[in-house]
Amino acid sequence: MNATQVIDALREFNLGTVMENEPLSRHTSFRIGGPATVYVQPSCEADLIQLLNWVYGNQIPYFILGQGTNLLVSDHGLDAVVISTSRALRDVRVEGLRMTAGTGVLLTKLAHKAHQASLKGLEFAVSIPGTLGGALVMNAGAHGSEMVQVVDHIKIWEPGTGLRILNAAEAGFAYRQSRFMEHHWIAIEASMILKSGNSEEILSTMQHFMNYRKNTQPVGHANAGSVFKNPQPEFAGRLIDGIGAKGWRVGDAIISPVHANFIVNGGRARACDVLALMRRIRCRVFQRYLILLQPELRWIGPGEGGGEGTWENLWYGEGAGLKEPCE
Repeated sequence: MNATQVIDALREFNLGTVMENEPLSRHTSFRIGGPATVYVQPSCEADLIQLLNWVYGNQIPYFILGQGTNLLVSDHGLDAVVISTSRALRDVRVEGLRMTAGTGVLLTKLAHKAHQASLKGLEFAVSIPGTLGGALVMNAGAHGSEMVQVVDHIKIWEPGTGLRILNAAEAGFAYRQSRFMEHHWIAIEASMILKSGNSEEILSTMQHFMNYRKNTQPVGHANAGSVFKNPQPEFAGRLIDGIGAKGWRVGDAIISPVHANFIVNGGRARACDVLALMRRIRCRVFQRYLILLQPELRWIGPGEGGGEGTWENLWYGEGAGLKEPCE
């Protein structure tokens, strides 16, 4: 089935907005990324599930996109059906200490909803851009807290199986990772258990976290959040700052002078510019500290030469077999 046939079929199904060759730079916080062959924005959960079953049943490549944070999308774009959850999965319910939300909901909105209900446990999320879905995949965290500490269970869609429920243990949460990265699970909804708290104290904590982010991160500049994972117990930002990297630039991709573990888009940055900076950082940090930084960003799409877009190939080239980051 070619792209025209896919688009015609999706428009006939009337499952939501359908666009052809839509630039993904319009849908990522980095403002970087080539076109999606097909971009679909389902209008509700039922439409989303119908769409997922259809693309899977017809063996059509697909990718789920939330707010587009924490992503570096290839300049070549993505030859697939890109499915946005921003309309379909945005319901939020509070029942006692339990908050249940669609995975298209912004984390900042969840934090404010919890505050309004005098529930504590999600204050850390107010400073994390992106959706609940992305936070589950990455086990997002900040200020010493992570999603694993509040998640009770997750409703997922699994290819060939359909909808089912995972408990938090089955999700396999670890530092900036989960079993969502190993499987083709799509998170639809998550239930979180919070604690009763004082509304004023919760708000004060949230304001402190928001002010901290404003003062220590390049807020207002297009970026995708932390570029590298912290090689615990070290901090990637400190290591990158230690090699004097703040202000390094390739094209319009710039290492932030505010926080060294952030790369900002100065206007017309390309994915290849960001990748060149990441390679340079990785090489210099390894040379100085013998620590091999691992990306926190997810690479989406083919590699620079059109081959498979894995980080290993992006670092060293397909079939290169290189072991050191500066070879």
